[in-house]
Amino acid sequence: METRVIVSAILKNKDKYLIAKRVNSKKYAPGRWEFISGFVDSNESAEKIMLRELKEELNVNGKMIRTANPYVIIDKEARWIIIPFIINMRDTKFKLNKKDHSEIKWVSEGELAQVRDIKKEVKELKIRGMA
Repeated sequence: METRVIVSAILKNKDKYLIAKRVNSKKYAPGRWEFISGFVDSNESAEKIMLRELKEELNVNGKMIRTANPYVIIDKEARWIIIPFIINMRDTKFKLNKKDHSEIKWVSEGELAQVRDIKKEVKELKIRGMA
């Protein structure tokens, strides 16, 4: 089983969370809903990678508000070590990168808990006081 390390942006606006649906051509989790994320696969810090991913995937700038200890999710594809960040958005307009995601949407906390693709992540975030 492969082990992958990723950063994950918990973007919150008032009582809504931003999630994105991965394009079907992606190697990992095609067509699944996720928080904006990116691989930690360089010598950059996780913080820099997270802010770069926001720029690449949504064309927005953000500010780190809080992070929590990483958690592990295991699925059929890999063992994922996830480093979560709460991000304050400086920009309110998105330009979706169609190479990464087919759609994005804001969902309430109740709706977030019902998104099957990210139930494990939401559970871990709640334990850490981030959702």
